[in-house]
Amino acid sequence: MRYLTILLALLALTSCGDKKSSQALRLNLVDDPVSLDPRVVRSLKDLTVVKQLFDGLMRMDANGEPQGAIAERFEISDDLLKYTFHLRESQWTNGAHLTAHDFVYAWKSALDPEFCSDYSYMLYPIKNAKAAREGMCSTDEVGVTALNARTLVVELEAPTPYFLELTAFPTYFPVKQCEKFVCNGPFKVKKWTPQSEMLLVKNSRYWDANNVHLSGLSFTIIDDSNTESLLFEKNELDWLGQPTSHDIALALISRMKHDSYPVAGTFWFKFNTEKTPFDQPKLRRAFSYAINRKEIIEHILQGNQALATGPLPPSMQLQEAPYFEDGNTRLAKKLFEEVLAENGWTRDTLPKIVLNYTPSTRITNIAQLVQDQWKKSFNIDVALEAVEIHCYRRNIREGLYQVGSGEWIADFNDPLAFLELFDENGISDTGWCNETFSKLLSESLTECDRVKRNEILQKAEKILVDEMPIAPIYHYAFDYVKKGYVKDVVLSPLGIADFKYATIE
Repeated sequence: MRYLTILLALLALTSCGDKKSSQALRLNLVDDPVSLDPRVVRSLKDLTVVKQLFDGLMRMDANGEPQGAIAERFEISDDLLKYTFHLRESQWTNGAHLTAHDFVYAWKSALDPEFCSDYSYMLYPIKNAKAAREGMCSTDEVGVTALNARTLVVELEAPTPYFLELTAFPTYFPVKQCEKFVCNGPFKVKKWTPQSEMLLVKNSRYWDANNVHLSGLSFTIIDDSNTESLLFEKNELDWLGQPTSHDIALALISRMKHDSYPVAGTFWFKFNTEKTPFDQPKLRRAFSYAINRKEIIEHILQGNQALATGPLPPSMQLQEAPYFEDGNTRLAKKLFEEVLAENGWTRDTLPKIVLNYTPSTRITNIAQLVQDQWKKSFNIDVALEAVEIHCYRRNIREGLYQVGSGEWIADFNDPLAFLELFDENGISDTGWCNETFSKLLSESLTECDRVKRNEILQKAEKILVDEMPIAPIYHYAFDYVKKGYVKDVVLSPLGIADFKYATIE
């Protein structure tokens, strides 16, 4: 009878559905990861998954500072152009030793012109990396060398004050050249059923396994915010919202106690500067000044977003004072009337203005409010045109738009992460370029003094704001809801979540 009592007690424990006892964190992915290869992934969701599976030379801590991971220690040359990393003893999930050669292979393969990687440009601070990617030299000439199994030497094109931070980004993670997928991070893949679930479990071979407290991460894969919210309310999920899944619905935000964290990202409207009428900076400024950003944040977003009068988010701020007054309709009307007079236009002969955007609820609401604000300021009708995401991206890329919605979340916490988008070889898709702006960015690359470098970049940012190829609206804050027993999740200002240190109390 005693044995039967013990058996029943054990059955009761093992059948208990309380995830807190299993120490597995339950989340949702909005869809399957495109890949688990750190050289390939690009969305925040996929970057977050890969972050749990791999470790780089550095790993970001809770304060957003890079700390040694696979790199046990390192030296930097006096001219700031050479980094020597000494690797700790660590293993891949198949038991093979991780070596400096794995980093060399990963980085050089990502720079191969034939390799499909949207983030290969992250490696461009490395000597000859850009030239190799563009086919101007062999990847053998890229400045990364394995002196031996435990010593990696990296040569840079120019001093890069944020280089250590870059080595914590997935593009810089090591990759093992083998047929079967292996990883080297806090967790490993136990199960992946596409469009259903993904289960990661603690990696016992991880070098810092003693500091990993979760038994794993259990992801459902559901592309429906209502179903996801219902699962959370039924206690079948521990986390709801960014960065692995949907924005929390506004209806839920208003009745749920939620948290948020600032993210180095900015939402803006972009102008096609190569087409009439927004080839004129004065008109771009008029339309930007007429937008009431505070109203957008308070009435639509209802979160902790920060009002934006420049492209750079607060974590990269170069100037404390705003570049212009929000919702300055008086100045906006004055500039608008001047543009009409200078071009001999009337409101009837002004080229028809169309605002394109992707049809999410949040962006649609913002577009409608801005349409109304422009109507009140200028007494003109602006057409709204929602375009399916893939068509929208193609149209923007090909310049088939007048005004469009846009955004950027930084890949590293430095002003260049934003400003270089608008350089002559940038990817802003506005058609804007400015010779002085580009020269200032080039000058910043060779300036080792941080204060002087920031002064140079601030001049560049002011040119960008004065020319106004984009109308910055707000800086991001990601909303999420979690169960009270979930602790110590590291939320990066780049938007990626790290569950390495997370606990379930």
